[in-house]
Amino acid sequence: MKTERRMRPIFWALLLAGLLCTEIDSLPTGAPQSACFSLAPIHPGSSEQRSPPPYQVLPAAGQGRVRLILGSPQGLAYEGFMILARDIETGEYVGEFANLPDSAKALECVDGIKNAVTHVNKDKKQNLEFDWQAPPDYEGTIIFNSTFAQDYSTYWVGVESPRITVLKRSIDVQTTSPLTTLRTTTSPFYNPTTTYQATNKEDQFYNGCGTTKNCFGAPSGCVEERNCKAVVSVLVRGERYLFELQVRERGSKYVAVGLSDDSKMGQDSVVECVNDDGRIGLYMSWNTGKTNARHPTPGGAVQLESSSAEDDVFSCKFWREKTTVVQGREYDLVNRPYHLLVAAGTQLKNNNVGFHDIVYLGSAEAKLLSDVGGFTASSNVLLRVHGALMIAAWIGTASIGMLLARYYKQTWVNSQLCGKDQWFAWHRFFMLLTWLMTLGSFVVIFVEIGEWSSDTIHASLGLATTILCFIQPFMAALRPHPGAPRRPLFNWAHWFVGNAAHICAIIAMFFAVRLNKAQLPEWVDWVLVAYVVFHVFTHLFLTFAGCASDRQANQRVNSFPMKDMHTRSSMIHPDARRDAPHGGLRKMVFGVYFLLIAAFAAVLVVIVVLAPIEETWNNFMNSRGKKDE
Repeated sequence: MKTERRMRPIFWALLLAGLLCTEIDSLPTGAPQSACFSLAPIHPGSSEQRSPPPYQVLPAAGQGRVRLILGSPQGLAYEGFMILARDIETGEYVGEFANLPDSAKALECVDGIKNAVTHVNKDKKQNLEFDWQAPPDYEGTIIFNSTFAQDYSTYWVGVESPRITVLKRSIDVQTTSPLTTLRTTTSPFYNPTTTYQATNKEDQFYNGCGTTKNCFGAPSGCVEERNCKAVVSVLVRGERYLFELQVRERGSKYVAVGLSDDSKMGQDSVVECVNDDGRIGLYMSWNTGKTNARHPTPGGAVQLESSSAEDDVFSCKFWREKTTVVQGREYDLVNRPYHLLVAAGTQLKNNNVGFHDIVYLGSAEAKLLSDVGGFTASSNVLLRVHGALMIAAWIGTASIGMLLARYYKQTWVNSQLCGKDQWFAWHRFFMLLTWLMTLGSFVVIFVEIGEWSSDTIHASLGLATTILCFIQPFMAALRPHPGAPRRPLFNWAHWFVGNAAHICAIIAMFFAVRLNKAQLPEWVDWVLVAYVVFHVFTHLFLTFAGCASDRQANQRVNSFPMKDMHTRSSMIHPDARRDAPHGGLRKMVFGVYFLLIAAFAAVLVVIVVLAPIEETWNNFMNSRGKKDE
């Protein structure tokens, strides 16, 4: 009994000591030095998690150092952590940590060197950043091992980083996890030197889009399909912003991202990733209206992280500071929302990039870059309206109106419309529609762009078409009377201006097919070619038919439009109120021409309005299939 009484104080002392030891091992102020070897916390009543860890160590190589970010792709916070660096061959601790945040402290595992880092409190943490510095003469490969404690009872041990190769302060971050691991790990979320494969399905760029990072690419909707020609992603880590640019197109020379107050070019800060014969460089530039010019990069504003080029794909990653001053304007990525502009092209100029002939697209809304959820493309309704009006005008009404004036002055002469010959009344009606639609189309595209741009042949030809079309009705209003000495000169001028406008408009449409904004399939060229062949064939047929009619009537009234049909009074001339020979044939040809021209115009308008037509058709068929199921 006495012995039992004597043992009780010893028992309580041991129990108290055990509790004190437990408290020491699970201190909320960080892991003790004894945890350097195992990285395992001593949390009674809890056990190590065997599921894939939701946390990752993201290394970014610098000169003689590695910038580390401890975070979660899912945005999960953690209360505690510990991290250290080991040589993968010897297992020895390597280097020391610096530039620690207030919520972290260094541990001296051996030799009085700050070999490890741990937390200092139990506050929720996300995306902590600090540096690891390599020994001056060290050469080898290291790996960071870490432990993350989501809370007291939930933690993962041995979360590993990618391999880091150090050659006397020169550092390279590998993309593969080591073959030998201490614990179960996940693949690294951030791969600084990813080599992209030719197959879109294997492209790792899109991993995390919409969940851990913002992605925006062109053409519209390509991020979901993982097949963008040019794409940008923004990954926010604490107060640092990691941008990644990629272009996938043969002959591409640059891909760029702009931060804009709207969805259009003008007063935008741009960062360009340029591939100059395999040498990839990073530059900052500034959009002024529709022009772009490089400028000296502010110190520390952007820092190239990595780049790669393989086949027809090249990419680069760079860090951009949260606050930069560019061209006298402050860009605050933390507090201010921005539109994203993405562009890519195949031409480089002297100390600049060329026109974005691969893709150009702006986001519809301004968003904080840390607000993950994806950017949507800006509306291109006005572009579609512009294209539809020009097609309806110059393939539709202009073609019909010009055909009537050219070959039908001596057809339907026994009937009139509003006191005018049928050909003249309908010619004026169709050409007035052409004039109104052309001017409307010009106003629409000017509103969309905001200013005139002559960067493309399409734009220059469109301007020429609009000017020529605009002056036509004023020329017609000043035409001399029939039989006047200057009437043939007017006829020639009126014919030349009208045909020149028509030719410019059709050629402009061919160049429009190649504009990335139009999103038209290449086979539209063949639709336009078919229209041109049919239009020219009809004119040739009616020209020969007119010559035959003139020979039969013994006068030239159909095949030579620059000369007035009758210089004498129409009441006196015997052929004034009589159709020229072969009138039935001409009427039949006009009926066929009218129907086919209307079909050409309707098909092209539908293609333009619903562009990209293949994607629209596929979505329609998929929706039909789901309904049938």
